[in-house]
Amino acid sequence: MTITRVPLREQVHRAIEGKILRDELTSGARLSDLVLAQELGVSRTPVREALLRLEGEGFLEAAPGRGFFVKALSAGEVREVYPILWTLEVLALRSSGPPSPSGLAELGRINAELAELAEAGDDPERRIELDVAWHRTLLEGCGNQQLMALIDSVKAVIRRYEYAYMQNAGLIPVSTRSHDEIARMVARGDVDAAAPLLESHWRMGQDKLLPWLEGDGR
Repeated sequence: MTITRVPLREQVHRAIEGKILRDELTSGARLSDLVLAQELGVSRTPVREALLRLEGEGFLEAAPGRGFFVKALSAGEVREVYPILWTLEVLALRSSGPPSPSGLAELGRINAELAELAEAGDDPERRIELDVAWHRTLLEGCGNQQLMALIDSVKAVIRRYEYAYMQNAGLIPVSTRSHDEIARMVARGDVDAAAPLLESHWRMGQDKLLPWLEGDGR
């Protein structure tokens, strides 16, 4: 058994990210590195590092001389970012070699756990982790590391939107059925059939989010 220690800066990043995801820090809220450091029991340095990283990931925006503010969710950003993500993932899928038996088994295992969490109706953050793991496993045969790094960077930007999606447990069965169909096509070696299904999967997520964002005005 391997025991891994999570660096302090990563723990701080996750803690602040979690507060934003759970709306404990709402859109427009100004973030004080001093207050956050006191709340988390750390120095201001890892907090500042986390705030800068979260700005790069699209969670925050910086105002000169005023600090960091939680960035509002927007339908416009969804329309811009989701097409980038499905284009990159489809490219990565087409660049991947045949899936391994262990990889296919892992896709099934992850999807089953995701379905179980949906039935339980809780833990949207875990649902996101599982969804990310499923897509990473799907694309594990892609040897283009630059492409995979780009996908990871886009995934960071959409994380808040995916959290909103994952909060609706009723939508998860739609996603897991889509996952299963993609996996079946990949198992057959039919990438030409799997690729449009993967694009449709992300389009579906975009189409579910847009009415909520446009109606909510967040």
